[in-house]
Amino acid sequence: MSTKKDLVFGFKFSDIDTHEFATIDENFKDSEPSNLALSINYGVNPELRGVGIKFKVQFEQKKKPFLIIAATCGFEIEKKAWAKLLDKESNKLILPEDFASHLAVLTVGTIRGILHEKTKGTPYNKFILPPINLTELIKQDVEIDLEKLEEPE
Repeated sequence: MSTKKDLVFGFKFSDIDTHEFATIDENFKDSEPSNLALSINYGVNPELRGVGIKFKVQFEQKKKPFLIIAATCGFEIEKKAWAKLLDKESNKLILPEDFASHLAVLTVGTIRGILHEKTKGTPYNKFILPPINLTELIKQDVEIDLEKLEEPE
């Protein structure tokens, strides 16, 4: 059984990259209700002990996106923590569910700020990324196969 101390991992932000930002005026009507579509992907850079979380948000009306933002937050994992997360037998990096969620929460908060700044002075600034229950998206440990590395989608 793991103790709380076993589940503490040292890390720091290493970078933030906004991949996509778009407003699609023809899909937006101020009087229409809107919905959110979300996606999350995890990536890894073993040479830098890096984990990247890409989060994409689409605000939609009638299933058509009118505001899109996608960004990745990169995190450098401390050397001892990386060793704990690495499963050498399966050649996978395993992020425990709570840690994976914590990194995702930091990423969502970062995107919330990016969204606010990019929409400042526009009609889209009223669309604030609401609190997101990431336990609905992240329901288990995140396993990243180091033999099948790709950039996060």
